[in-house]
Amino acid sequence: MEASVSLSGENFNEFLRVISLLKEPCSDIDICNGYIRQRSNENSCIFEIDMTSLLTEEISVPIIDIKQKLDLLKIFTDQEVTITVTDESCTFADQYSSLVFKNPNRDFVDNKFMPEEELNAVFSLDEDSLILSTEIPTTISDRISAVKQGFSVTTVKVSIDGEVANISAITQAKDQHAMLMEGIVTEMTMNCETDLLIVPFVIDHDGDMDFKMYNAQDEVSINKFDTSIGDMSVVVYSRSSIVDNAE
Repeated sequence: MEASVSLSGENFNEFLRVISLLKEPCSDIDICNGYIRQRSNENSCIFEIDMTSLLTEEISVPIIDIKQKLDLLKIFTDQEVTITVTDESCTFADQYSSLVFKNPNRDFVDNKFMPEEELNAVFSLDEDSLILSTEIPTTISDRISAVKQGFSVTTVKVSIDGEVANISAITQAKDQHAMLMEGIVTEMTMNCETDLLIVPFVIDHDGDMDFKMYNAQDEVSINKFDTSIGDMSVVVYSRSSIVDNAE
């Protein structure tokens, strides 16, 4: 079976942004019917990206070794590109050149596509268990990204004191501290804290980010980050342990 789609230079650049978004947390990308839904390398996050505004639902292709492929695909930046997928390969071509990647055996893809049913089984979200819901402005995302680099940290701390939550970060040596966002009104009254992976906060995105935290069983929170790249919906899920601070 063969399927193809032509992307304008602007749309292909957005395609590259999605690839770039996943190049650090994932080794591979597994696009299935225009969607990406897969775990990160350490199974710490799940990414769900609806690319059907760019790709037709007939486009399904695993792309292994993202970092290498991204460097190659950048040769088509700003160009109109046609993506053609067959059972054997995936071809990227503009008016001058083409790149052909042989499709790998999906058994050897590290970050395999996750069916929606599996995602729902892993992350069952109940609005009655909502701990907090807030908007993360791009200004705050940029600051968290800067702190990630400056502090060399992989997590930020969400501390809840009664009905108010704060987001902060601290260096491993505990000699530097950053208060990143204060005064978040919560949906539940709690006294606790949790360390969240920083990746969802700092991924490339457009506009503000919706952040929701749910109280799951066994002192675990389910965290949902909802944003976009162009017309593409980008959702990231993670889990974290809740530590009770009640005396």
